[in-house]
Amino acid sequence: MSSRTIRILIVAAALALGGYWYWSPYWALYSMKTAAEKQDAETFNEHVDYPRLRESLKGQFASMMGAELAKSTQGGGLESAGAALGSMLGVAMIDGIVDAMVRPEVVMRAMQEARMTAKGGGAGAPASGSKSDIDWSFERRGVDKLVVYGSKASDNERIGAVLERSGFATWKLTEIRLPDVKRR
Repeated sequence: MSSRTIRILIVAAALALGGYWYWSPYWALYSMKTAAEKQDAETFNEHVDYPRLRESLKGQFASMMGAELAKSTQGGGLESAGAALGSMLGVAMIDGIVDAMVRPEVVMRAMQEARMTAKGGGAGAPASGSKSDIDWSFERRGVDKLVVYGSKASDNERIGAVLERSGFATWKLTEIRLPDVKRR
């Protein structure tokens, strides 16, 4: 082989490797989507960092509860005291709520339907509504983070799924951003 051929092969290999590296988060999303459609929790779980996902949701729920607590105590009186008590009980229940939501079948459904709920259905339960009416958009944040936003025209709310690079070209879902949560 000539040195020119070797150089061409090296450049071609570098371009292929660079392309794989760049497109790897989209491939991970495709794998997650396919696994969710097939209800293949094992394959889906390979792409999810559940401890980080739990912490993210706990923080978001705590933020929402804190905002509700602040609103409810502004008026004063017995009514606001009851609302404050309810908000404090909600904060105490965050761990249980998040544990109910961060299960493979619920996270798979969230990725399919562009919304996060802890309600019903287990693995194999049919997803409600049409998946085709979901508008997906992608936002790269640097080289190690991809935020995928999904919204339905009927909801006017959008959730965000954050994938972060782990290693050379491995991507994990680390956060689901709920609608109406203020970010810093």
